[in-house]
Amino acid sequence: MPLTVSACIICHNEVEKIGLCLDSLAWCRDVVVVDSGSTDGTIDLARAHASRPRVVSHAWQGYSLQRYFAAQQCQNPWVLMLDADEECSPELAREIQNLDETTVARVAIYRMPRHNYVGRRYVRCWSPDFQDRLVHRQRLQWAPESIPEVRRPAAGYSTAQLKHPLLHNRLQPLRIEDFNDGPVMAERARLLAQSMAGKGQRAGVANLLVRPAATFIKYYFLKGAFLDGRFGLLVAYKTTIGVMLKYSALYALEQSNLATGAAGQPRGAESTDHAAPSAREGPADPG
Repeated sequence: MPLTVSACIICHNEVEKIGLCLDSLAWCRDVVVVDSGSTDGTIDLARAHASRPRVVSHAWQGYSLQRYFAAQQCQNPWVLMLDADEECSPELAREIQNLDETTVARVAIYRMPRHNYVGRRYVRCWSPDFQDRLVHRQRLQWAPESIPEVRRPAAGYSTAQLKHPLLHNRLQPLRIEDFNDGPVMAERARLLAQSMAGKGQRAGVANLLVRPAATFIKYYFLKGAFLDGRFGLLVAYKTTIGVMLKYSALYALEQSNLATGAAGQPRGAESTDHAAPSAREGPADPG
């Protein structure tokens, strides 16, 4: 018996992108859009879309909590979870539709690759960028407050892999912000640094010195960004800068903790992931 799959989308001010996302989910019987206060017409566009999604307003709580909330609004236990700037490729849709209840009997999570685009160009060095976005809600151990998102199979269940990709930011024209989005990268660095600090990781000299250099070598040379000329060089720079910012933010948290006497969490560590859904770009954590 084929799977019956719901889909959920989290969004905020994504009127230019959410239409393509909804188009790609026409095969789903149940689609839920969870919006966190859009003011640009996103809600009206979603409600008027031919897929007839159910639109729910919910204040932004961070990726993990927001996606957890969105999944709980779905009618079916199997849920495909997307951001508004992502699409389910036709090949991935067919692959999911070809699954049946017997095949998935002991599976809780399906991972799939994600193809990222910048200025309508496929960023080959960011692949495969696996995402665990097809889940069975009742077979998960979900850490809804985790940064980055953490979902694991419950006891007795496993993670499997799909071959075909999600598509991320596929048709957006090139913008200055694609290579110079300082506030977004700073916020992402802060969130990752908080997660690292919570795990006891340190911004030692080796990490500050070696990890950015290793990241550039990995993406530019080993993963082939050099094959894309200036575009690939800029992508490798952007990825490296993200790692530099992450460890710089971790250093700042360490110093803040020392300045307050290490009495508790570093300043800001209690805050949730509050970046808007449109802020996510590229591989989840490059280094």
